This record gives sequence, structure tokens and C-alpha cells, in this order.
Amino acid sequence: MYIRKLIAKYFPEQLKIFLSRRFYKFRMLYEINQLDKYREKYSSISFSKKAKLANIWLSKFPEQAHFNYEPVGHWLKNIVTKPAGIIEIGGWRGDLALRALSSFDHIIAWHNYDLLEFNEYQKCTDTRYKLITLDQDIWHKSLDYRYNALIATHMIEHICWKELTQLIGWIPREIRTVLFEAPIPLSGEHISWKGDYSSHVLEKGWEQVINEMKNNDFLLDYSVDNTYIFRR
Repeated sequence: MYIRKLIAKYFPEQLKIFLSRRFYKFRMLYEINQLDKYREKYSSISFSKKAKLANIWLSKFPEQAHFNYEPVGHWLKNIVTKPAGIIEIGGWRGDLALRALSSFDHIIAWHNYDLLEFNEYQKCTDTRYKLITLDQDIWHKSLDYRYNALIATHMIEHICWKELTQLIGWIPREIRTVLFEAPIPLSGEHISWKGDYSSHVLEKGWEQVINEMKNNDFLLDYSVDNTYIFRR
């Protein structure tokens, strides 16, 4: 930020544009390098460190809501049992909850389990919504509420395959349907995210996810683009 202010104050307009672009390019390269280091060390990073990083990223990059609402609306309207108790994993600031709760009265609870601490960035103020800050990986927790549907949009690509299998194996029997959305390939056993401007780490693709869900009694019910809906 200081360098940008110096450029804006002391350099001619065309040079300002050139220097700003160069600064942006080198900043991007630096951040990608840091993300690659994060991926390399991912398996040894503690839960508390991941939570700390998530809250830092929240302050730096608050707009992280990525979801395709059309299949989510289809899922809530036609597949999720009514009344609906929704558990969302990695719901960030509650953007999806805000949209869904404004559209569906049959949702009686929408609880967002996330690494984030309660913060002023939260968007959803509906009384049915709650941010629940995790103090350990969710697959090590016992839930106090009986949910019947689980959703995670742009979350599973941020955990490794071992963690995803633990998550899938943990899903309570009361949960009859799951919606995952993630920008991962159709298939892959050793996916590399090196050089990607993201914190993605998942090593496998949708074919492998579908098979793992099947091993836990969830069959693929519907899919479109990067959204896959399962039920048992």
C-alpha cells in the first residue's frame, strides 16, 4: 500500500500505470508462491493455524462467496425433506444462507460450521441462521442438532483427500442428502494445484468423490457443472 501511494504521488501518469501493473504482477507472483508453500506444508499445519489463517484471509479477502444458486434452489425445493434442518460447512459470511432463507420458509435451521470466529462481516441476520465456530475438524465433533441435509459449496477443494474421506464417513445417518459444489476435475488421482491463485489442495476428482460417497451409502442423484447432489 505504501509503494502504491509513492507511485501515485511522484510519478507521471503513464509511468504510474506501468509501475502499478508491474507491482500488481509481482504481488500476484509473491502470493502464489506463498500459497504453493502452504500447499507443500498443508499436511503438517495444525487446526489452530488453519483457523488463524482463515480469519486473516477474511480481513484481506472478505468476498469469498462462490456458489451456483440454481441447483441449490432445486435441491432445497425438490430433494431436501421438509421441514429442513441444514448444516453448511465452510459457509464463510453466510451469503448462501441469506439467499436461501429469504426464499424457503420450510427451512427451520441453517447452521454454518466454519473456522471463522464471529465477526462483523457476517451477512445473514435471519434468526434461523447461526455461525458455529469450529474448535476442531468437524469430523471429530458430535452434533447437538439433528440435521437432515448437508451442503458445502467451494469447501471440499480446500481439504485433502484423507480429510474428505473422514468428513464423508462422519456424516450422521440422519442426514439423507448432501450437496457438494467444487471446481475440481471430473477425475484425477494426483491433482496438482501448484501455481494456482487459491488455497486448493484436494488431490482427487469427482469420479473419486462419487465412489467414496457410494461407499458410504450415498448415491448420485443429480449433477450440473460443478454441483453434485447425493442422497441415501
